[in-house]
Amino acid sequence: MSLYQVQKLIQKVNRDEKSRANFLASNKNFIGQFELTLKEKEALIKLEIQVLYKMGVHPLLLRPFTIIHGISEPDYLQSLKEKGKF
Repeated sequence: MSLYQVQKLIQKVNRDEKSRANFLASNKNFIGQFELTLKEKEALIKLEIQVLYKMGVHPLLLRPFTIIHGISEPDYLQSLKEKGKF
């Protein structure tokens, strides 16, 4: 597992407008720039919040990432507690 790479990707999407636009346009292509496991890639592509959280992605990175994807705070919190719809 490459938690550092996952968090680096999320931070780039959160902070850099060009990276965000590229990720939203084609997340599979954007993800290819990072050394990630198949599980990590799938969690990012499918936006599996609970999986990312359990991998160790820091909530202060994860929450802005979910906001970018239009996930409400209640849905985000629910997805951290149990397997939600995200």
